[in-house]
Amino acid sequence: MPQPQPTPTRPPQTAAAVQLDAVTKHFPNGPDVTVALDAVTLTIAPGTFTAVMGPSGSGKSTFLNCAAGLERPTSGTVRIAGRDLGALRPDDVTRVRRDHVGFVFQGYDLVPHLTVAENVALPVTLAGRHVAAGRVRSLLGSVGLDGLQRRLPAELSGGQAQRVAIARALVTEPDVVFADEPTGALDVRAAEQVLTLLRSAVDDLGRTLVLVTHDPRAAERADEVVFLADGRVQDRLPRSGAHEIASRLLDLGR
Repeated sequence: MPQPQPTPTRPPQTAAAVQLDAVTKHFPNGPDVTVALDAVTLTIAPGTFTAVMGPSGSGKSTFLNCAAGLERPTSGTVRIAGRDLGALRPDDVTRVRRDHVGFVFQGYDLVPHLTVAENVALPVTLAGRHVAAGRVRSLLGSVGLDGLQRRLPAELSGGQAQRVAIARALVTEPDVVFADEPTGALDVRAAEQVLTLLRSAVDDLGRTLVLVTHDPRAAERADEVVFLADGRVQDRLPRSGAHEIASRLLDLGR
């Protein structure tokens, strides 16, 4: 009599989408060093939207680069989807970013000689895989760019280009999307459209979003705002209005 086959077990769900433990980052500065991050510990839960704010020089960009695996911290631990990036070889870190992370930058970073559809498919293409044309069309439709598949980036407005960048960030179905000042170069109307799309990626698609911004109107869309100053987490604020966020940021600047 055949033995029953064991039921496949699903991999355990990680308790954190992104986990930083005592992360410090130093940069050489002549005979001295600049401490960009100073023992930052932060847990970001899956399916949440976290905004990171702080005065100029507070360490926001360094935080994003370390949290996303773009830079290795001087000390401390960074985990994405449960993977300790410090324990991995550089090629394996690249694979973690490719498979688990999406990026949206202020400057869009679209390849000028590729069409909209080719730009969206680029992360999958670079991984040596094929993405169905229907998948790309569906993503472009979801960001309001139906019919623009064959256009080049130069033929797009800033808001349209950023929506292409969002579709590109989502094409691999990443666990985490890191966005670095994604509305900084946009007018108010285009910025609102981009923020609505990013919020829907969390609410409708279950993605985790980490957004670095200086704009309280962007941060008020987040579930939590984390304030950095002097490379340290100085404060955390649950979902709040732009006025309260701006007031807290002004206090830090003082």
